[in-house]
Amino acid sequence: MRFDLHIHSMYSSDGLSKPETIVKTALKVGLEGIAITDHNTTAAWNELEKFCKKSRLLFVKGEEIKVLENGKTVGELIGLFMNKEVKPASRGEVIDSLNSQGAISVIAHPFDIFRHNFKDKQGFAKKVNAVEAFNSRCVLSSFNKKAAEFAEKNNLAVTGGSDAHVPQEIGNAFTECTGATTDDLRKALLKKKTIASGKLSSPLIHRFSTIAKFKLMKPF
Repeated sequence: MRFDLHIHSMYSSDGLSKPETIVKTALKVGLEGIAITDHNTTAAWNELEKFCKKSRLLFVKGEEIKVLENGKTVGELIGLFMNKEVKPASRGEVIDSLNSQGAISVIAHPFDIFRHNFKDKQGFAKKVNAVEAFNSRCVLSSFNKKAAEFAEKNNLAVTGGSDAHVPQEIGNAFTECTGATTDDLRKALLKKKTIASGKLSSPLIHRFSTIAKFKLMKPF
């Protein structure tokens, strides 16, 4: 199975993808499943779940959550297999909130110097389940290479995600595992039996995030 485990919808302030378009695009590019991981919100869950059930696309409830230190964002964690929203908070609070609902925690784009990335990565390695080893929005492939090496060094599972903010990015990266259900994916992550693969998106794609933030284009 191939899952894109990092997708943003129009409910992220910098996203332009409608839930229905996300599902149609995921099927078109040959994915078996997706995770919706909007920034600090779960507003898209109900719509995505509805469209996925109709299409038989496997769906994982997720969120990309800011981790704060002294009121400043110091990095982001992805929660997968969640059942309730988690607000931005300290490292311990975010991880505890994810653990309390049986979610899987993933360090997002940990070595991308152009985005928020944790300074104390080793400290996080002891508390999370996985590392995003391939993120298509990384400008340099070396950022993903370092993430994969970090995951191997710390015996953590790996995930791959496009970090799509527009439909054209969906499926550019993915997480592979054997099985036929979301439960199989969850077990594979816990057993560290996943593979992260993909390709980098064009750096020009980032302009759509700016367009979305300033509401210069309607979601599509």
